[in-house]
Amino acid sequence: MMDYSYFQVSEQSLEVEFPEQINVEENKLIQNIARELIDQKAVGVTGVIPAYHTLTVNFDFDLTSFRDLVDQIDEIIVNSNELTNTGRSIIELPVCYCSKFGPDLEDVANFASISVDELIKLHSGTDYFIYMMGFLPGFAYMGSVPERIAMPRLEVPRASIAAGSVGIAGAQTGMYPVESPGGWRLIGRTPVKLYDPARPKLKYRSGDYIRFVPIDESEYQRIQLLDEAGKFSLNVITEGDVDHG
Repeated sequence: MMDYSYFQVSEQSLEVEFPEQINVEENKLIQNIARELIDQKAVGVTGVIPAYHTLTVNFDFDLTSFRDLVDQIDEIIVNSNELTNTGRSIIELPVCYCSKFGPDLEDVANFASISVDELIKLHSGTDYFIYMMGFLPGFAYMGSVPERIAMPRLEVPRASIAAGSVGIAGAQTGMYPVESPGGWRLIGRTPVKLYDPARPKLKYRSGDYIRFVPIDESEYQRIQLLDEAGKFSLNVITEGDVDHG
């Protein structure tokens, strides 16, 4: 059983805090708690915010209390072995790794003392777990990149980063779903539109895995045209028993 503590953040929110680490099993437990509170329609719960090692639960104090929620969460954690998924969903995301789309590609390769081709093999050779969503709609915080290429983020963030850009920030990797400022080391770009406010349902969620699939520029353009026409679907690999929620 993992250690955890409760903190009352405000009159209508509490936080469950686990050991401060980036750990897949710990994060899966946090996401299971969040999912159970929603699926059970826990009385008074108005929202849940899972993060790397914390879960914030917002509630209506006219309908429930800090103590009642603590009791509910304790019960979910006690039964957590029955809630843990044994499988996983791996979403294959095409990425064009090149200096045109990844201005930091050579810098990261130099940081790791490897060639650009070796960097691409390392980055695309790992399945990345989505720990949480945040910062921007559809921005997935994922890990962990191979230690050798875990280059720290830029000291001075860029004012504008193109939508679809794929970057590294230390042990984390992620995709910018919309154009925005940012300080991650950019190494490529996906032609797939990751977030559309007209159709806000995302192609991935916390608990999924992302597998980057290297493509060249001609394939990038082909997929981009198909995606814009609504004729491209991401390949999803399901392993074992997965809760699709």
